[in-house]
Amino acid sequence: MKIAIATCHNIPEPDVDEALVLNSFRARGHDTDLIPWEAGVDRFAIYDAVVIRSTWNYPEFHAPFTNWVRELSVRTQLLNPADIVLGNIEKRYLVDLESRGIQIVPTRWMSALEAAAWIDSLDATYVLKPTIGAGSMDTFIVDQDSAEQVQSWLTLQDPTRMFMVQKYLSSVDSVGEQSIIVIGGEPTHRIRKHPRFADGEERVEGPLLVGEFDKIAQSAIEPIKDRILYARVDLMMLDDQSWAVSELELIEPSLFFTQHPPALQKLIDGVESMARST
Repeated sequence: MKIAIATCHNIPEPDVDEALVLNSFRARGHDTDLIPWEAGVDRFAIYDAVVIRSTWNYPEFHAPFTNWVRELSVRTQLLNPADIVLGNIEKRYLVDLESRGIQIVPTRWMSALEAAAWIDSLDATYVLKPTIGAGSMDTFIVDQDSAEQVQSWLTLQDPTRMFMVQKYLSSVDSVGEQSIIVIGGEPTHRIRKHPRFADGEERVEGPLLVGEFDKIAQSAIEPIKDRILYARVDLMMLDDQSWAVSELELIEPSLFFTQHPPALQKLIDGVESMARST
C-alpha cells in the first residue's frame, strides 16, 4: 500500500516521532513517504491514504490548507477525514462539546480589538491564545506584569482575529495537563504535560495508564469514534478539582508514539483498515 505522511515546509519544531512513524510503516511493507502538504494535491493523490501528522504551520496558511484538505479528500483517503479536520481548525468546537454536556475549561471568545480593551479591566491571571493556532503559537500568560506588552501586541493584529481567553489554572503547575491519546476510537495511553507558552518548552511525562480519564475521553469523541484514525483529548483540573477538556485535537496532534510504540502499531492497523474500506 502507498501511504503518504503529511508534514509541512519549514516545520516550526522537530517531530520527534517522524523517523519512528516512517520506519514502522515501511517495516509493515508499505511504500511510505513524508511529504509537505504545500507540495499540492496532485503530489498526494497517487497514494492509497494520506495521514496528516505534522502540518504544524497550517494556522499561518489557513485558506490554502483548508483548500488542500477539501480537494485532496475527493482524490484519496484522507485521515482524519476532511469534515472532521475542517471542523477542528477553529477552537470554537469547544462550544459544541459543552452543548453535549462535556465540561470544558471556561472560555471567553474575543476579537483582538475586544481583547485589547478587556485587558484594561484585568482582574486575575489569564491565558490568551488564538482560536486558530497550533502549539504555543501566539499564546500568552496575561497578568499585571505582561498586560501592557500583550495589549500592545494585540493592537498590531487584525482587529477581527479571534482569540480565546481562559483563567490561568494553578493546577498546571502541579498536576499538569493530561493528554489522552486515542487510536482507532479507543484510548491507548496518557501523557502528563506541563503546558508551554510563547517561546517556551514543553515538558512531558509518561506513558501513563488512561485510568480515571477514560470516561471523559470517550465522551468527547463519541459522535465520531467510528470515523477517526486518531485523536488527543487534553484535560485540565479546575479549581474545584474536577477535570475539563481544554482541547480536542483531531488534525495534527503529537501522539507520543516514542513514549508508547504499541499505539503506533494500532495506528498502522487503522490506516490499513480504513484505506481498504474505500
